[in-house]
Amino acid sequence: MKKTIAIAAVLLALIAVVGCASKPATPTPAPVAATAKFEILQHKGTTMGVTTPPSWVEAAINGPKAVEKLADYKDQYVVIVDVTGQSLDGVQLAAANLNATTEVSRYLSLRVKDTFAGAQVGDKDKIETYMERAVKSVSDATFSGFTKSADWWVQLRWYKPENPKAFDHDEYRYLALYTIPQDVLKQQLDKILAGAASAEQQVTPDKQKAMDLVQQSFYDGF
Repeated sequence: MKKTIAIAAVLLALIAVVGCASKPATPTPAPVAATAKFEILQHKGTTMGVTTPPSWVEAAINGPKAVEKLADYKDQYVVIVDVTGQSLDGVQLAAANLNATTEVSRYLSLRVKDTFAGAQVGDKDKIETYMERAVKSVSDATFSGFTKSADWWVQLRWYKPENPKAFDHDEYRYLALYTIPQDVLKQQLDKILAGAASAEQQVTPDKQKAMDLVQQSFYDGF
């Protein structure tokens, strides 16, 4: 039982920090209070006797970049798609057909934005419009080369916070791990960064220098 609870604890912690919440496959109940009790009804490894989640699920508690540090995902970039719903088939279908493409673009735009925020380029006001254009372009783009490398799901039964013996609702939590070779994604991002730079108006030498510096050091913080 302790090992089973550990699986749920890892998954719930992951969902709280990954920041990849997607549209539910079906309407979901109201958020469960932190004090609510739950039990695992089943998970992907139940019928195979698996008692612990995969290493990537545990690593992803600290974000996709933590997954990228695992040996299995060396030289890969990672996006995690997260779906909640009342049907296993529904959440799997949503993750595959409805969420993956948009979630990849959404996550990458946030990652690009964070990279710009940490860039050391002096006066960032000089290239504010360039950075905003690049982030929007990433958000609007469709990236090729991502593949679903793994997934994990768990079915939970929640009980009412005020009465731990009173049934509240059942739900499925589904995570899909999408990966892409670093060089493949870099080629696509380089084109977006270059396009955003070429669209700049009234480029002064200082602005050009700042944009060049951002592009040269971009992947150091990405």
